[in-house]
Amino acid sequence: MKKYIHTPFKGGSGGVKLGLEPIEEPCWLEVDTLFIKEIEKKRELFNSNKNKVFQAIDESQESQIELLRYIKNYLSEYYSDNFTFEENRIQIEINGETLQIQEDPLKPLETSSFLVQEDLLLMLPDANNSYRLGAASLCAPSNWSLTEKFKKSLLGLHAGVPGYKEKISRRVNKIFCRLEEDRIFERFNWSIYDNPSLFQPKKSKSDVTRRSDLKVNDAGDKLFIRVERQTIRRLPISHAVIFTVRVHVYPLSSIKDDLNKLTDLRLAIENLPKRMKRYKALDQIEKPILGWLEERIVKLG
Repeated sequence: MKKYIHTPFKGGSGGVKLGLEPIEEPCWLEVDTLFIKEIEKKRELFNSNKNKVFQAIDESQESQIELLRYIKNYLSEYYSDNFTFEENRIQIEINGETLQIQEDPLKPLETSSFLVQEDLLLMLPDANNSYRLGAASLCAPSNWSLTEKFKKSLLGLHAGVPGYKEKISRRVNKIFCRLEEDRIFERFNWSIYDNPSLFQPKKSKSDVTRRSDLKVNDAGDKLFIRVERQTIRRLPISHAVIFTVRVHVYPLSSIKDDLNKLTDLRLAIENLPKRMKRYKALDQIEKPILGWLEERIVKLG
């Protein structure tokens, strides 16, 4: 069972908030024992569903090249034991497994996507002092569609998110416009899914349906906590902002013996406004989740 790393529902958190925190350079990207498995899955998706996982406008090429250089330099500095760069060939060794990536100079974002577990979204500045999604490798969409969102603004990307426009849209745009080149920020999202797959695209959140046969006693094994770790940083030459998303999936049962996590998650679900519960599709499975959490809390308490 995968051990949880990030718990953004700590303290009962879960509503719409900016939640950006500065991080140091070594913490920018995550490399763990799932690396080979997740990169192989990315390759499969590029072969079978490329239009759903990759989009780029011609004007993004400069920022794609710059991003690849950034990622290669980062991995060389902080993961030199795992990554070997030779000409256009990259060898990766992690947890006793080996993978080779052939760099294609004409496809820098594709190469970048196979060097990191994160999804990569390049936000390009436009003439309206805003940012639009100009290139992306998205292999772990959390119930949204790259083809539907491609080339949209920050506000367009978050259309439908309850409270985004009213509460944090202006602040997010200001942060993107004023982001200094030496600063990196991270934030987290969480939800609960009934499927552990990373690749879960949907045209609209309203299309999402969760299983209706859940019982309290099997919620722990049939539901999964899905956590998104997001980072932003500016590329100094192209001035694009790179938005990374790493998705972690844990069985709900992974917190079954942790009273603090159980209590935090129960409170986080209870604290969510009804609109946000509908947006996350939590309203469809809320009763068995809360029932399971309550049983575990009573047992441990």
